[in-house]
Amino acid sequence: MSTFSTAPPSDDVQVRCPRLGHQVHFGYCRVENMDSPCFKALDCWHHQFDVVGYFKQTLSGEDFAAAFAQQGRPKMQTLVDLIQQAKKNTTEDPSRSDKGSA
Repeated sequence: MSTFSTAPPSDDVQVRCPRLGHQVHFGYCRVENMDSPCFKALDCWHHQFDVVGYFKQTLSGEDFAAAFAQQGRPKMQTLVDLIQQAKKNTTEDPSRSDKGSA
């Protein structure tokens, strides 16, 4: 059993976000994923307070599992997917390509 409080830290407390590469406060981590917690929030905040207890109190069991069971996609896979989507969009809508005007 953790002796940490389940109360989130104030916004003046920040940790380094491994995804963004800079400091963020817990308020950001709570809603980063389309109003759902970032999947890394448990890893990033466990040393500051009982973040697992906090989310178990504030989220339903289903929402907790949905937020933290999936570990997200690796950055490289996300980049490859974005490049493929951009290529697809360009071939589907030729007016988007920069052909230059004469």
